[in-house]
Amino acid sequence: MPEQLAVIGKGFPLKDAYEKVTGSLEYAVDVVLPGMLHAKVLRSPHAHARIAKIDTSRAESLPGVGAVITYRDVPREEWSDTDFNYRGPVLDERVRYYGDEVAAAAARDQYVAERALRLIEVEYEELPHVFDLEEALSPDAPRVTSTGNVKSSVVEWGDIDAGFRQADLVVEHATTMGNQQSAPLGRNACVARWNGDKLTVWTSTQVPFQLRDRMAAFLKMPESHVRVIGMPTGASFGLWWLFNFHFMAVFLAKKSGRPVKLDLTQEESFATVKRRERPISWVKLGVRRDGSFTAIHFKHLFDNGGYGNKANPYESVSDLWARAPSAKFEMYGVSTNLLTAGCMRGVGDVTMNFSMEETIDKAAEQLAIDPLAIRIKNHVRPGDQMRGGSWGYAGTGVPYPVKTLSSCGLDDCIERGAQAVGWKERWRGWGTPVAASGSKRRGLGMAIAAHICGEPFLGTPSVIVKVNHDGSVNLLTGVGRMGQGADTTQAQIVAEELGVSFESISGAHGDTDTCPWSVPSVGSTNAHMTGLATRAAAADAKRQILQLAGDVLEARPEDMDIKNGMVYVKELPERRVPISQVTARVRPEYMSADTIVGRAARAVPQSPVAKMFMAHFVEVEVDTITGDVRIIKYVAVHDSGRIINPEICQNQVSGGVLLGSGFGLMESLVFDEKTGRILNPNYVDYKIFTSVDLPDPEISFVEVIDPVGAFGVKSLGEGVACPAPAAVAQAIHNATAIRFNCVPITPEMILGALKGQKES
Repeated sequence: MPEQLAVIGKGFPLKDAYEKVTGSLEYAVDVVLPGMLHAKVLRSPHAHARIAKIDTSRAESLPGVGAVITYRDVPREEWSDTDFNYRGPVLDERVRYYGDEVAAAAARDQYVAERALRLIEVEYEELPHVFDLEEALSPDAPRVTSTGNVKSSVVEWGDIDAGFRQADLVVEHATTMGNQQSAPLGRNACVARWNGDKLTVWTSTQVPFQLRDRMAAFLKMPESHVRVIGMPTGASFGLWWLFNFHFMAVFLAKKSGRPVKLDLTQEESFATVKRRERPISWVKLGVRRDGSFTAIHFKHLFDNGGYGNKANPYESVSDLWARAPSAKFEMYGVSTNLLTAGCMRGVGDVTMNFSMEETIDKAAEQLAIDPLAIRIKNHVRPGDQMRGGSWGYAGTGVPYPVKTLSSCGLDDCIERGAQAVGWKERWRGWGTPVAASGSKRRGLGMAIAAHICGEPFLGTPSVIVKVNHDGSVNLLTGVGRMGQGADTTQAQIVAEELGVSFESISGAHGDTDTCPWSVPSVGSTNAHMTGLATRAAAADAKRQILQLAGDVLEARPEDMDIKNGMVYVKELPERRVPISQVTARVRPEYMSADTIVGRAARAVPQSPVAKMFMAHFVEVEVDTITGDVRIIKYVAVHDSGRIINPEICQNQVSGGVLLGSGFGLMESLVFDEKTGRILNPNYVDYKIFTSVDLPDPEISFVEVIDPVGAFGVKSLGEGVACPAPAAVAQAIHNATAIRFNCVPITPEMILGALKGQKES
C-alpha cells in the first residue's frame, strides 16, 4: 500500500516568496555597515605576465583611501586545495589570464577606489600564452601552472578491443561546444568585518561552510573565530562558490581596520570569476545490428582556464551507459591562459552527454533504428554496477567499492515524452522532416541524461530541528539559498516526519555560527543528501516529544504518533492533545530539558547509488532562408524520485530547459584571439534564452520511489539542462538532414551547412 503523505507532494509556496516579490529579501550587495569602505580590483591587461614592479604609494596617499593590497600583503600559499574549485594564491606576482587580479583598493566610496586603482603603477613582463585547448597539450606549449598543463583521469571496465571486434558497426564522432557563462541574475559580493581576532563575512553563496572552513585554514584561525553569514543568491548555476574576492575583502578589512564591501560589476562577474569549461570530445562506439552496445571509447578534453585544476569533469555519462560490456572514458583537464573554468550547472554531463547522444544517433541512423529504441535497449537499470567515481581511487591502493544503481524510471520517461510529442505517429525517419511548408521545415529530436544526487565524498550533512514551547519549529541547516527552494522543501520534510503544519516551521540557513555544518549546495545535494539528515533530525525531535507525551496521555512512546499537530494514541485516536500541550512541559520547573532539539547527521550510502534521470523531446522549425530556429514544443519528463513540491520542481525544470536550449542555440562567450579578453561580458552581447524564446515546456515527473532517499526522494535541479543541447541538435538534424557537431548552432552555421548540402 502506497505511503500516505500529508505534506510531501504538495505545492506549498516558497518560504521567502513574500520577501522576494516585495523586494525586501537582502542579498550581499544590499549589506551596509557603519564606517564601511568600498573596494575595487585592479586587473591584468595581459593573458600571461609577471609583475616586475608595482608601486601603490600614490594610491595609498589619495584622500579617502583606507587600504591597498598587492601580493606582498597576503600569504603566498594557495588557499584552495580542492580540484573542482582550485584557485592558487589570493594575489600573485604572476597573472594567468586577462582580467586576473593584480591589486585591490578600499576607499570611502567606489569612485575614490577606482581613482586609486588608476594611481597604482605596474610594470609587466609579458610571458608566452596559450589559448587553444589542443595547442596547450603540446610539451612545447607555454606552461600555465607549475604542475603542467594537463590533469587526467580514466574510468574503464572490460576489454574495449574485444568489444569493438564483436561489433557489427563501429562509429566515431567528434564534437565541441562553446564557452558558457552561468549568467545568474545577481552580482558576486562580499562584506568583511573584523572585531578583534574574530571575522564576520556576509556573502551570497552556495557554500557557506566550505568558505568558512577554507578561510579559517588559510588565515590560521580557529573555525569558531570565523563566521560566514550565507545570504541568498540570485540563482547560481555554479557562480557563487568561494573566490579570491572573498579573501581580498578580508585582507582589505584587516589592513584598514574598517568593514569592507567588495561587490563586482556585472561585467566582472561575467568575465573574471568563472565559466563552464569548453570541451573537445571524441567518441568511438561499437554496436551490434540489434542496437546493443559492445564497446565505448570516449576521449574528453576540457579547458580548465588559468587556475582550474580538475582532472575529471564530474559526469554520470559513464554510469548512464554502464550496461555496455566494455568502456573506457579518458578525461583530460587542460590549463590555458583564459578565464578560469569550473563547475557549472550539470557539470560534465552537459558537455559529455551532448557528444555521447550525437554518437548514439549517428549509429542508430546507420542501423536504421529508432532513437528511442536504441536508448531503451542500452541504458542502465536498477542493480547495475556504477563505476563513474572509480577514477578517484586510481593510485590509492584502495579498491573501488562495488556500487549499484538504486532506481531508474527512464523507460517511463521516454515513453511518456514520446506520447506527448506524438513520436510514433509523426517520426518519419532520420533526416526526414515531420513537416515542411515553403522555406520552413520541422523536426523532432530527443535526448536522455543522468546526473548525480550528491556524492559521499562531499561530506555528511547535519541538521537541527528545534521545537519551541508553543509547538512551533525552527529548522537549522547549512544549505546555501540560491533560489532552488531548499528552505521550503526541507521544511516540508520536517512537517511530514514530525506531523506538524508546514506553516509552523521557520528556519535559518547558511549561518555558520547558528547552523550545523553541511555539505555545499552543489551536485544536487539538498533534496537527497540533506533530506536524509533533515528527516532523521525531525524523527529525533519526534522521539523526544512522544517520550514527554507518555505522562500526558498515559501511553508508551511506541503506541503514540503525531498528526496535524496533535499527539494521539494509535489505537484510541480520540485520546489526543495538541503538540503545544506537550512541548509546554519542556521547562525547568518540570525538571526536564529546556528545549526539544532533534539532531542528525546522515551520509548517503556508498551503495546503492541514486541518480536522477530525464528524457527531453523537442520540436523545432528551421527557416532555410534565414537559418533561424524556433522551438515549437518542448517536453521534459524526469525521474527524481518522489516529488516534494511540484511547483518548485516545475520551476526548476523550466529554468533548466531554458538554460540548456540557450546553450544549444545561442550562448557562448567570445574571446579576443590576441589577448584572451572576453568581448561579450554582459546581457546585451551574451545572448541567453528567455521565456519569450521558448513556449511553456510540458513538464511531468515519473515518481519512482527511491529506496535510499527520505520518503523516496532523489534530486532534480543540477541535471535538468543536460539533455537539452543534444535534443535540440537532433531535432535540427531531423529537419535538415545535417548533423552539427558543435553547439550553439547559429543561423550562420545552418545557412553555411545548407549551402554546402545544396552544392554537394
